Order: sequence, then C-alpha cells, then structure tokens
Amino acid sequence: MNKEINIDLKRCLKAIIGKWWLIVITGVVFYGIAYLISINNIREDEYTAEATVFSATDYPTLTIYSDIITSSKVSERAANSLNIPSLDADGIKKMITVKTYSLVLGINATSTDENLAIKVANAVAAVFIEEVNNITDSNSTRFLDEATSVSLSFNKRVEQLKFRLIVTLVGIILLCVWIISGVIFSRKIYSLYDISLGGDIDVIGAIPLFEKKWKE
Repeated sequence: MNKEINIDLKRCLKAIIGKWWLIVITGVVFYGIAYLISINNIREDEYTAEATVFSATDYPTLTIYSDIITSSKVSERAANSLNIPSLDADGIKKMITVKTYSLVLGINATSTDENLAIKVANAVAAVFIEEVNNITDSNSTRFLDEATSVSLSFNKRVEQLKFRLIVTLVGIILLCVWIISGVIFSRKIYSLYDISLGGDIDVIGAIPLFEKKWKE
C-alpha cells in the first residue's frame, strides 16, 4: 500500500524564508549568467516600414495577386531598382511580409536599418503595382500610402531583459524546489504527528536523544 506524503506548507514556507540569503545569491548568480549569455546573442533592434496599395476598381484583384509580392521576379526587380550592392533578391524576399486589410494590402519590410526598410517597402510596392497593372491590363492598382516612417518591431533591450528575468526566475524556482524537497524528505522530527507515521500508530510521547559533549 502506498504511503501518502504529507506536506506541511507552513514548514516549507518557513524553510524558504529562512534561506532568503541563499535565494538572493542564487538570483544574482543566475542573472549574471543570463546577462553574459544575452549580451551578444540577442539579435539587434529591427524596424518595420509599411507601404499600402489598393485597387481603385477591383479589390479582389489585389488579394488574388498578393503572392506576387513575395515572388522572385518582384524581389529581383526591386533589388535592381534599389541598386544596393549588399542587398540581393533573396535578401529582399526575407524582409517582406504582407498584411491584408479591409480594402488595401500592406507591404511590410523589416530590417535593422530604418532607411533600408523604408526603401525596400516602397520599391517592392512599386514593382507589385506595375506587375498587377500589366497582368490586368489596367491602371487600377495604385499606392495608397508610401512608407515614410518605421515602427520598432523587435526591441533588443526588452528581449534581453525578458531573457534575464526568466533565467533568474528559473534559478530561484529550482532552489525553492530543492529547499522544499529537503523539508519533505527530511528525517527530522518536528511533531508527534511525524512520530506516529502520519497517524498510523498511536504515540503517547517521545524521548529526545541528546548527544553529550564532554569537556576535557
């Protein structure tokens, strides 16, 4: 028959409070470890610029041809128009995402360089508009708003702080689990309830055992 393990929450809490100094030290150590790990391993701040386009006569056309935005042809033409040596078609494809609004499409470009994000968003949007107008043989697809500013889409400092706090919290939790385990599985006697094996046997009293230290 399996014996239940009774947990004295007050005793566990008292043990944790009694080790507050060790908890503080553990928190500082884990925060320091997390700091050293994250100081160079978190990617840089990223900025996102958005250019929006619409179809004056046929909005469904935009949604049907939205895959063109991330096509190799559009990326290659955008790269050629920008003529930036360090930026090729594959690089542009990785930067671009598409958002669908009620009546427009948002073409988003994300980069660690604010100006580059703006340039890429506008270049891709311009090529996309031209491609759709050529396919539909019309001039109905146009810019709604060109990208002129960016938003911070990835904040390095915030992500570093999150990582450090999570690692610190994990370290403190592991220490608390270790402290509580020591209390639960301790062979020390704190009350008659412990002597009676959790109430399984009747106990009238207990005689403590003292170790006498002899003085020379």
